[in-house]
Amino acid sequence: MKIEVEIDNKEIQQQITEELDYLLVVAESMEPPLNISQIIVPADFEAKVRELSEEDGYKFQRGLENEKITAAAKIIEGKDGIIIVLAPFIYLAVFDIMVRCFILTHEFTHIMNKSRFPKIPKNSFALENYLENLYTLFDEYMADRFSFHITERLFNPPTDTWKEYNKNGFLNYLNPETHPVYYAQVKSEIEKFRNHGDVNLYWNSVIETVNVISISTVHGFATYHQHHDEYRDIDIPTTSFVDEKTLALMDYFKTKYENAETDLKDGVVLMSNYLTNFGVKFEDRPDNKGYVYVLDI
Repeated sequence: MKIEVEIDNKEIQQQITEELDYLLVVAESMEPPLNISQIIVPADFEAKVRELSEEDGYKFQRGLENEKITAAAKIIEGKDGIIIVLAPFIYLAVFDIMVRCFILTHEFTHIMNKSRFPKIPKNSFALENYLENLYTLFDEYMADRFSFHITERLFNPPTDTWKEYNKNGFLNYLNPETHPVYYAQVKSEIEKFRNHGDVNLYWNSVIETVNVISISTVHGFATYHQHHDEYRDIDIPTTSFVDEKTLALMDYFKTKYENAETDLKDGVVLMSNYLTNFGVKFEDRPDNKGYVYVLDI
């Protein structure tokens, strides 16, 4: 496996390389084996991902202005195996090796899940879309929970930096102050749809918001479930996107993870209910063309 570090001077590059060598022990213990060919810490994360993935439109920050989430890593399928690109900001002083272990192990789990999750059937538009959304979110949930499990056993007692990172992450991911902004955006797009009637235009206008809110929510609940004793006295906020449908889906992920189950077909109804928070409902139509209903919220 090749490690490339493009930031800072040679001394810092050597330190980063040695740390990555140490953390890669985690990857070697995973089953099935991970076919990682390269880990890169580039000077320009976004540019490197675009170059290697050939995704000209890739953005490492997603969401509305002032309410964005930032990617810390990206997995890319290379010719000789999987390439992991790490954002250089994770080597700032506000992070430490324990945080970076969590970030890297999170990516290892994503790779592992590619071979563990069952294939999604393609004979139903609605089922395919609901399952794709389910597995995308469960992948994030499982990656967080498993990474917590590994990191907090490898580094015990936890560092102060880790404690701060963990608590801030939990509170920020479920911070209700961001939800009204996204809710207003979705509601505005629904109102526009009532005039233009273009389903694809609506879906393309809200898909990033759906992903940002949903993945952030999963991160928050994965942290809450993993550290329930620590956070038991913190009230989960009720917002436009964290309601009884959200809680039911998050509890479902918790049960699936803790029972080591990866078949999510029995979660389709929960996913369907959850997506109505964004005005979305998938339906099958003849010839598997399907349709996306736009609901009021």
